[in-house]
Parts: sequence; structure tokens; C-alpha cells
Amino acid sequence: MTSTTNENRENFLDHLAGCLKYERHSLKDSAVPFMNDLPHETLNDLTQDELLEVLKKQCAALHCQLLTTSLADLPATLATQIQEYGEGSMILPDDPRFEEYGLADFTHRPNTYIWQKGADKRQANIFEAQRSNIGIAFAEYVLAESGTVALESSAGQGRSLHFLPTNYIAIVPISKMVPRITQATDHYAAKIKAGEATGSALNFISGPSNSGDIEMVLVEGVHGPLHVTYVVVEDC
Repeated sequence: MTSTTNENRENFLDHLAGCLKYERHSLKDSAVPFMNDLPHETLNDLTQDELLEVLKKQCAALHCQLLTTSLADLPATLATQIQEYGEGSMILPDDPRFEEYGLADFTHRPNTYIWQKGADKRQANIFEAQRSNIGIAFAEYVLAESGTVALESSAGQGRSLHFLPTNYIAIVPISKMVPRITQATDHYAAKIKAGEATGSALNFISGPSNSGDIEMVLVEGVHGPLHVTYVVVEDC
């Protein structure tokens, strides 16, 4: 089937090139030269403190709350934000970083559901994510330019955990703050090339879900959390 599809495609492209009197070429044989390297150069000369200021401004524009804290104060900062969101039911990933970052107590709080691994748990996970007031997870990266967090889907956390709770908190070490999406995708490209395992999906989330499609009126929470908070751990 694949062989037939490829043959049909090649025949079609050959016919099209003939009609246009155009000699076919391949990018593999002749790579397109770039005029500049703006994807890598943009914001790349900024320090981490300067990138943090860029992130703060972008989060304000996105209506996304940004908190900074130390590793020692992370549990208290997280507890305060959970209280501000009204506490209630929570959903957390099955992620060893909660213990590594001194947050193991949060996995044992009343009315807290930990994501269950296994295809047979899919519906239960979605149900619990939908009924949760708060979802909390570690972000792999935060992109200063766009105010975006990058999160992997894996056996320990699916997409529902990030999209269905009413309120969402993303924890990210400041060492994982990069200028823009270029650096994050470069990292994953290198991992794939090296044969390293990656998540089943990579989700880029920029604050709460917003829509201004109807009469240019901003509406929040159309297809995702109503409120989003990024907690940047400054000494990690």
C-alpha cells in the first residue's frame, strides 16, 4: 500500500513538473540557505533575570499569573495558591519530581487523585480531571517570549490533566526557562536523534484558554482552565 502510494505521488509530481517545464529537485540534495538565524538569535543574549522579566510581561498580557519562589519556599507557595483557588478536588500526575522537590505531602492531601497508569484507566483519569478544581504538574520548559509552558504526555500524565481542571498550576525550574520555542524543540530533536525516549505528545500551553472570535470580545475558559498559574522556582 505504501509503495503504491509513493509511486502514485512520484508519477503525479513528475507529470506536474513536465507540464510546468520545471526540473524537479530535492531539498536533501540542495538545502535552502537561510538569510539569518533569527529563530536562535532572538532573545538569546538575555540573562535568566532578563528573560524572567520578558516572561512576566507576557504572562500579564495572557492573563496568566506568574509566581516566583525558592525551592525551600515552594511547598508554602503552592499551598497558598491552592487556597486561593478554593482548594477542593485536585489531580496530580504520577511524577517522582513531587517527592524530589519536597512536595510529597501534596500527593496525600484529602480529595486528591493521582493519575493512574494503563489504558484501562483512561476513562477514570478523564473523569477525575474533569471534576477536579485544580490540576498541578511540572512543566518541561517555559518559553519567555510567548509565556508558554511545554508539557509532555506520558503514562504518568495525559493531556486531560492539563486541559480539564478548572484551575491549573504549572511548576517549572528557572533552569528550564528558555527564550522561545526554538530552544525547546531543538532539545527534543536532539533527544529523538540520540534515540532517547520522549513523551507520546508535547503540549504547548499559553495561559488560560482565551477566545476573541465573537465580536472581538475576550472570553476566557472556553476550552480549558479558567485560571492558570506558573510557579517559577528560582534556584533550580
